[in-house]
Amino acid sequence: MTTTTKTAEQEAAEAVGIGKLSQKDLDDARREGALEAAKEAGKAAFKYATDGNLMSEITGKSPPPGYDDVNLLAPLLGQPVEELKKQIAPDGPVPEEKVYGLLALERNGQNRTDYVRAMMQRLGLKADELPGGGPAYTNDSTSISKL
Repeated sequence: MTTTTKTAEQEAAEAVGIGKLSQKDLDDARREGALEAAKEAGKAAFKYATDGNLMSEITGKSPPPGYDDVNLLAPLLGQPVEELKKQIAPDGPVPEEKVYGLLALERNGQNRTDYVRAMMQRLGLKADELPGGGPAYTNDSTSISKL
């Protein structure tokens, strides 16, 4: 007399009405489950590595690549705002991603209203799309009188 022991998978299949499963069916189901588990683990690892921002979950404008390498262009922020506007103009020498980097630098530094507005206008940004930085307000540096 031979007795066969049922595996947990076979008992579960019978409980939900699938019936008896062959060993090949069980192996295929295990392989499929292992692949799904690996996919989920990969997603979790990527989400952890990107601070919880999966590409499909990022909303709004993201900073352009290379925007943060602006150390050599930082002296542009020391020029008068009219000269800065010439440099960051669409036909000027400063590319768009570097203008974004200068905007971030200004926001984290002096945060002057006219400089921030000039770069916002060049990039077409709204107030809620500004890179992180100082307070939500800017430091208005326009003179009240000619003194």
